[in-house]
Amino acid sequence: MLIYMKGNLMIDVNTKIEPKERQCKTCGRILPIDQFSKAYGRNRIWTCKECMGKKILEGRGRKFWNQIRQSGMDDSMKIQRKYKEIDKNRRLDEKESGIPAIENDEVFARLLYYKEAWISNYGRLIEKDKDRYRLLRGRYDDVTCEKIYTLKKEVYVKSTKKYKYEKCSVSATKLVVENFIVNYDMTNNTKIWHLNGDVKDNYYKHIYPVTEKQYNEICRRSSAPHVVEEEEIMEIVNSIKWKQDGWNPFNYQRGMFGVGYKGCEKRDLYSKCYIKWQNMLQRCYDENVHKKWKPEYKDKTVCEEWLNFANFKIWYDEHCIYGNQIDLDKDILVKGNKEYSPENCVLVEHYINTLFEKNIGYYISKKEDGYAIAGTKKDFRVKTYEEAYKLASEKLEQKKIRILENGKEKLPTCLYEAIERWDMREVG
Repeated sequence: MLIYMKGNLMIDVNTKIEPKERQCKTCGRILPIDQFSKAYGRNRIWTCKECMGKKILEGRGRKFWNQIRQSGMDDSMKIQRKYKEIDKNRRLDEKESGIPAIENDEVFARLLYYKEAWISNYGRLIEKDKDRYRLLRGRYDDVTCEKIYTLKKEVYVKSTKKYKYEKCSVSATKLVVENFIVNYDMTNNTKIWHLNGDVKDNYYKHIYPVTEKQYNEICRRSSAPHVVEEEEIMEIVNSIKWKQDGWNPFNYQRGMFGVGYKGCEKRDLYSKCYIKWQNMLQRCYDENVHKKWKPEYKDKTVCEEWLNFANFKIWYDEHCIYGNQIDLDKDILVKGNKEYSPENCVLVEHYINTLFEKNIGYYISKKEDGYAIAGTKKDFRVKTYEEAYKLASEKLEQKKIRILENGKEKLPTCLYEAIERWDMREVG
C-alpha cells in the first residue's frame, strides 16, 4: 500500500477516486456521476441512464415490430366506417325551423353544449334567436379554406361552479365529425380528408378523420386522374405502415372486459376519469356484475368511441364538474337510453342522479296500518297503494322543482331542459 500525506489526510494512491462528473459517450452531455449505472455493481458504464433506456426500448421495439409484421394486426384493431344515429330529441323538424332541406337525407342535430344551434350532416348550421330560426352563412378560413362558424359555447367555470356562454370559432367539418361520424382515435386523428380533396364538401359520407401520415399518403395518391375511393382510404387507415409515429398495438388491444382499450401510452389508474371509464365498462360487460348486483345492465352498451379510454378522457376533461360526488349518467338526457355515449351522457351531482334512477315504488313501503312514503312523518300513513303512489310522485316533483330553481346556472342547458321534460310519475 502506497500512502502519502495531504495536510492531515492520508491518501492511498492505489484507491480509485471517481470524478464527480463524466461525459456520456452517446449524447455527449456532462452529467453527475450518479447518472451512470454500474455493470454488475462494479465498473460504471459511461453511457448515461437515459441513453441506455432509449437503447433498450429501441431493441425491444425492433423485436416487437418484427413480431407485428409477421403476425399482422388483430382484427379487433381494424377501423370500420360507421356513422352515428341521431336521437329524435336532438333532431330539428323542418316544419318547426321553416328552413328546407337541400337533400332528402339532410338531418339537423342539436349541439348539446352550444346555445340554440343545430348542425346538419351536410355542414349547414341553424341558430335560434328568440323565436326565429336562421341559417348561418359562416365564413371561409383564408388558410385552410374551411367553413367557420362563430357560436356561443357553454363553459363550466371552476371557481364559481356555474356555466356561462363564451364566443368561439369552430369549423363545420369538426362539428360534422363530432356529431355524425364514429371517430375511433380523437387523439391522433388530427386531420380531416374530404373526398376528392374538396374542403368545401362537408357531407358526412365524404369526410374522414385520419392521422397526419394517413392524410399525407391519401394526398399523394389523389393526384389526377386517380380518385381515392373509400375502400382505398380505409386500407390506408388500417395499414400499420401509415399509423402515427410511436403507434403501439398494445394500446389498442381490447383487454378491458374484452371490449375496452386504453388508446394512449400513459394513464393514471387511480384518476377519477379512469375509474369512471372502467366502472362504465364493468357495468355493461362484466357477467359477474350482471349475475350478482346489476342484472338490469345486461342489455346496456358503450358506444364505439368510448371503448377507447383516450377518447373518453377528452370528453371527461372538457365536461368535468366539481361537487361532493359526481356521477356519469346515461338516463336523464334520453329517457330509456341503453347506450353510454357523448350524445346521451352527462356528468351530474349524485343527489340529482338518484332522483331519476330509482322508481317510485322504491319510496313506498308497506306497513301494518297502511303505506308509508320515504321522507314523510313517521305517523303519516295512507290506506291504498294508489294514494301512496300519487303522494310519492308529488314529492319527487317538488324535489325536481327545487333542483330547477337552484340549478339555472349550475346545470348545463341540455341537462336543465331534460329535467324540465321529465314526468316524475314515470321515474325508474
